[in-house]
Amino acid sequence: MRTWPALLASPLLVLGDQSVAYALAGWGCAHQNHGALHAVHAAFLLATLVILAISWRESRQALRRLRSDGGFTLERIDFMDVMATMVGLLSAATIAAMWFPQWFLSPCYG
Repeated sequence: MRTWPALLASPLLVLGDQSVAYALAGWGCAHQNHGALHAVHAAFLLATLVILAISWRESRQALRRLRSDGGFTLERIDFMDVMATMVGLLSAATIAAMWFPQWFLSPCYG
């Protein structure tokens, strides 16, 4: 079952991204270097998207089984596959939303 990383690691990557970006904000302000902050968000987003891609493959198979069974299945694993993909999508969107303001705001702002 390759969906567990998307279900468990994706939210942890969001928290890690927020922590590392916040820790580097003072350094970015002092050195006027925005590249490091962008690199942090890009790395965490890339890791989340890799985990999401693995989960997406499993989820597509689960959705195919649901369609062939008339929308009903007794397999709990199908639900977990789809849920892991949704959690991965939410995590990727959250990282992108945290990265977006850094394109417009200076780390020294505030």
